[in-house]
Amino acid sequence: MRITLSIPDDIAERFRSAIPPRKRSSVISSLIEHELEKRNRALAAACLAANQDEALNRDIDEWQSFEDAVEE
Repeated sequence: MRITLSIPDDIAERFRSAIPPRKRSSVISSLIEHELEKRNRALAAACLAANQDEALNRDIDEWQSFEDAVEE
């Protein structure tokens, strides 16, 4: 898949001078993959923290009890 991105000129010039033409796509792909993995780890950590929050779990149970009462 081809994607068009805009980046600042100074970064583009440094990138072009540091990375050979036939390696640029793989470097960009690797950087994006690294960032996505980092964000997924952060999201998973936030979910674990939320699941361990007793006050939040009590609130969720309370809200779910309202939904159960409506269904009956």
